[in-house]
Amino acid sequence: MAEEFTIEQWDQIIAKFTSTFEGLGTVLHNAEMASFTSRAPDVETGIAIYSDGQFSASMPLHGIDSIVRKVIFTNEAITLRGESVDYTYRIPPEILRHRGE
Repeated sequence: MAEEFTIEQWDQIIAKFTSTFEGLGTVLHNAEMASFTSRAPDVETGIAIYSDGQFSASMPLHGIDSIVRKVIFTNEAITLRGESVDYTYRIPPEILRHRGE
């Protein structure tokens, strides 16, 4: 089931972001940003969302930076939507297997 938030719902975004990536790597957050970085030897990936709507994400061979208005969480992905972007960050299966460890 998807959970959708506007960027103004920053506290809820941080809570959901933290629970989505719990145990999968390094999660950092504060009043301005929430970030995830995978841990070695898993695939190198990361995503950061900022309270002003900026975000950046990286996977092997690609990266993206843009501005979003909505953040939508599922168990396997985060979709970021703005005026000129509709980006889905899919958590790699190699990382998802760490859930519940």
